[in-house]
Amino acid sequence: MMILSLGACSSVPQRIEVTSKPIPKPELVLPKVDTVSMRKIEWVVITEENMEAELDKWTKGGKPLAIFALNAKGYEALGMNFSDIRALVQQQQAIIAAYENYYKAANKAMDEAETQRQQEEAADAAREASQDDESLVDKLNPFK
Repeated sequence: MMILSLGACSSVPQRIEVTSKPIPKPELVLPKVDTVSMRKIEWVVITEENMEAELDKWTKGGKPLAIFALNAKGYEALGMNFSDIRALVQQQQAIIAAYENYYKAANKAMDEAETQRQQEEAADAAREASQDDESLVDKLNPFK
């Protein structure tokens, strides 16, 4: 019985290795935004003094004439609307930049974690290789 129990203690248990592999996050794919190039618009201010001359100028050659008119309040509202659109575009650009920075930082952190994991794995493999060179007596020696 004593020999049997000593024989069981002399064997080295198998080492269980647990490895984890990070799962990459899906890339955020955002379409590129077109740049806006504004077309030239010719504004004509019509007053009581120049109304006849402007009407003659614009109807020359038999072209049809359409007049769009804004009062001062409507012109102010048009300017404010353009200002609101510009602010919205700037907010959207900031959101897109935040997404881009987030994913760049996340990818960098995941790459660094993967590099560290590989380094630890290599160190473990080197440790195992040095332990394999030891004799069974050295492995069981509690005083080293």
